[in-house]
Amino acid sequence: MRTEQDHLLSEYLEKLVSGLQPFEKQTREAALSFGLNGISLSRGEAHVLRWLIQSKSLKKAVEIGTLTGLSGLYILDALQEGGTLWTLEKNEEHANVAESILKKFATETKKNVEVIRGDARLTLQKLNTMGPYDFIFIDGNKAAYCDYLIWAEQNLSPGGLLIADNVFLSGSVYSSIKSNFSEKQISVMQKFNERLMDSSIWRGALIPTREGLFVAEKMPI
Repeated sequence: MRTEQDHLLSEYLEKLVSGLQPFEKQTREAALSFGLNGISLSRGEAHVLRWLIQSKSLKKAVEIGTLTGLSGLYILDALQEGGTLWTLEKNEEHANVAESILKKFATETKKNVEVIRGDARLTLQKLNTMGPYDFIFIDGNKAAYCDYLIWAEQNLSPGGLLIADNVFLSGSVYSSIKSNFSEKQISVMQKFNERLMDSSIWRGALIPTREGLFVAEKMPI
């Protein structure tokens, strides 16, 4: 449950951290129209995402879970000129809204974007031949996070960056707190976090945001 301090922090970051208007406003309003505004990245989280990508000068990115395109905007903004984002979304309505916004933003920033529709566990296979990739952002079906991670290990360049959101599942992965997440989702996420802490494959760190943000670099082979 969000506290008054959470609200004050959110308001402070909204004022302090620069956004990507008017495109950001469009994505947030679209999420609100679907009743999903609560699951979009906060301004602070989006800023961290953008900064991490910019720090490594990346050009080829994959996003799993587009929603209405908010995180995609920040990924595109951070990529090098001429960079490409492939973003995967199962919901057709969400994908249509996101594509309209992201295409316009990509044109303005001299980047490229492709919105891929369907279950990511299937559509990711279509991207195998275009890898390896510099960056992967995971924010999709929580029960499939380990499947996404296996794909990432096979298709991310050594030294490439992976970021995953919602890895705390509202506290369910570390406590018995009641939530809307299933036992399967909780078990999968616990295994996902443990694997990203495997130093033979990943060099990772957990950023203790409210929902948990995992940042990891793939170790050289």
